[in-house]
Amino acid sequence: MNTTPGTSKTSTYTVVGGPAGQGRGGSRFSLILLNRGSTVSRADALEDFEKLRPDEIICLENPGNAWVIESLAARFPRVRFILFQRALSPGECINVAMQEARGPLAAVLWSDMKASPSGFPESAVRDIPGSGILCAAPWFYSKENESMPVLQIPALQKKKLKVLSILPTRETAPTLFPYDYCGIYSREKFLALGGYDPGIRNPWWQKADFGLRALLWGEKILSSRLFRVTASETAPAEDTGADRGYRIFFLKNLAVRVGPQGGCLPRPAFFPFFLHSGCGLPTALAEFRLCRQWVRENSTRFQKDALSVTSRWEASPE
Repeated sequence: MNTTPGTSKTSTYTVVGGPAGQGRGGSRFSLILLNRGSTVSRADALEDFEKLRPDEIICLENPGNAWVIESLAARFPRVRFILFQRALSPGECINVAMQEARGPLAAVLWSDMKASPSGFPESAVRDIPGSGILCAAPWFYSKENESMPVLQIPALQKKKLKVLSILPTRETAPTLFPYDYCGIYSREKFLALGGYDPGIRNPWWQKADFGLRALLWGEKILSSRLFRVTASETAPAEDTGADRGYRIFFLKNLAVRVGPQGGCLPRPAFFPFFLHSGCGLPTALAEFRLCRQWVRENSTRFQKDALSVTSRWEASPE
């Protein structure tokens, strides 16, 4: 059994199991599994996911699951298990898995979901690398086989982002972010984008930041009817309140102004931000300076501002 320590920018982890001596370049796609719920049926779930015929499966494990990994690694020698030393947000876990993955594409799913081989599009796996798409997000169906409202439609109302979750009706349609993080990602584009922001712990704003940043930087996230997933359970309710995650999201995306020289977070934006932030002056200053530096470092990546992105949806509804 292979056991390899590793370190990302935000966490230390251990990789257990998987074939030894494989380098990058020979894989078609990797399957990244986020885990939640009971570990009792994990073996059955892995057997189902192996039927999708990925070149590798990367299982992301919380610290409390260490006891079950050894037996699973022995039973599934093609699966690599990443054991984190502390609890991370889903986006942070995906970031680590993308760095470890060997294929040009990586499909992200949760362990309590089901994707039949017929619902896992060979065409998406084949065509995404040359399509310019960052992510193909699936259509979701309930256990009763009813379509779920997973298409994320953004709108700006008084400089605040509102996101509507609606039923998809077209074969492919743009979406703000992949529902529940799930989709087939271009690994190269994901890493170039910087992945999910580990500084945003709230999953809702972490996904919104990833999706809006991608659109502001000229990337595409599409919902595809060819990719179908059954949700065994309803995704946990998410907090959409204006917490620290929202403030960071706001400064990195909504407050950015885009001109001929790229994006910038202007100094005068601090005062209205502070007045509406709900936090003290030292905290507001620290967050504003941190995000202003980030925008400065990535200024040339910005191609659009948030208003122009959301206006596109209003002009061309789904």
